[in-house]
Amino acid sequence: MNKGTCKRCATPIVRTAKAGPVATYCSYDCKRLTAYERRKESGGYERDKAKRLAEYVPKPVTTRQCTTCSQAFTAKRVDAKFCSTRCGTHFKRINPDGSCVTTNCHRTAEARGLCATCWKRDGRATGRIANDPWDDRRKANYHRRRALKVATQVEGIIPRDIYERDGWICGLCSAPVDQGKTWPDPLSPSLDHDTPLSKGGTHTHDNVQLAHLTCNVSKGNRVA
Repeated sequence: MNKGTCKRCATPIVRTAKAGPVATYCSYDCKRLTAYERRKESGGYERDKAKRLAEYVPKPVTTRQCTTCSQAFTAKRVDAKFCSTRCGTHFKRINPDGSCVTTNCHRTAEARGLCATCWKRDGRATGRIANDPWDDRRKANYHRRRALKVATQVEGIIPRDIYERDGWICGLCSAPVDQGKTWPDPLSPSLDHDTPLSKGGTHTHDNVQLAHLTCNVSKGNRVA
């Protein structure tokens, strides 16, 4: 049953349904092209293009050194390690054990030639991964690593437990420590080793005390 012609190409529109709205175009292509021409005549595409150009922010250009050929290349990604797919394939061929590309690291590589530890370290350095908050867990791990490096006696110490034990009084200047101040405020609480680790001190409860950050830094590695 003929119910008129297409508004674009004048093709007769054949309708088979007995009820419902009458079609204006014979096909979807005619409808799409008509909408395109109408928008182009009104200047909508030019306005959208000008808006995109005004909001465009170019990506920073990063120059890196290829892990395989040592040639400098422009990295499109912050974690790029190879200048081309060929260099990436060649590296996998000459490094069949899949070890990490970082110097003096022998862990197994998991992504982009890096192990999980080096991948996270590189991500924090480049801003790809945000640092965790400087809470009691990170503070405890930081002091524990320092003690393990000098191979001294290590106990599980939570800094806040030491602060509560000392009554929030600085062990170096005997002044009260404000609990509301946080690092890097000079008067924020910090964990001080009575006998410094570099002088043979241990990371144990009887060798640590609360101190202002500025007092701790001023003391250095001297024995109070």
